[in-house]
Amino acid sequence: MADPDWAHHCGDQWRAHVLTMTGQDICDVVGPSPRRPRDWVALMRRQGVRDMAGVISAVHGPPCPPRAARRGDIVRCGWAIGICRGELAEFYGGDMVPMRRVEQAWHV
Repeated sequence: MADPDWAHHCGDQWRAHVLTMTGQDICDVVGPSPRRPRDWVALMRRQGVRDMAGVISAVHGPPCPPRAARRGDIVRCGWAIGICRGELAEFYGGDMVPMRRVEQAWHV
């Protein structure tokens, strides 16, 4: 049984956003959305990457500097995946963070 905290997470928001924007389902590239921490480890192993940034890059290509992110681009801050909303980045649950705190970004 999956940990209830993993029933819905930022990966689901990432998937829905990219599907809406491009018609591409990221799960076609990286596989099923992980529901437990160990599922993330398995996903990274399958992709041959060492971190979440590698998984996102498998879908979107290499990251761009956060200052080059445009509205609708994918961003990462720690272990959270979000969406650039201009000067702010939106994360799962509606949390908003200034773009200056974003560590990486990818164009959609």
